[in-house]
Amino acid sequence: MSVINSIDKTATEAAAAGKQYVEVSKKYYQLKVFQQLTSTSSYVVKTVIIGGLLLLAFLFMAIGAALALGDLFNNIPLGYAAVGGIFILLGLLVYGRRTFIDKILIKNMSKTYFD
Repeated sequence: MSVINSIDKTATEAAAAGKQYVEVSKKYYQLKVFQQLTSTSSYVVKTVIIGGLLLLAFLFMAIGAALALGDLFNNIPLGYAAVGGIFILLGLLVYGRRTFIDKILIKNMSKTYFD
């Protein structure tokens, strides 16, 4: 009977250790998910705030540049067209380099999520 009691005791201890491992793992993954969510949320909020402010700055700078070019050309619509053309060129440049931008984003985000 001693052998059966010993096996029963060992099985009970193993079950308890397994249960404790599952509980600790669950808590770890909950903390990991919380960390990832807060990190992502923080990144999105900062990006939206900074992006919005930069967008306003570029908007005012574009209007100012268009007016200045309009005065230079003695034709306000031509100044706006020139600024629009500059933005089209910038858009084409960014479009041409989109794979490079993707690589940079993937590299930076992988550091955040896998470290």
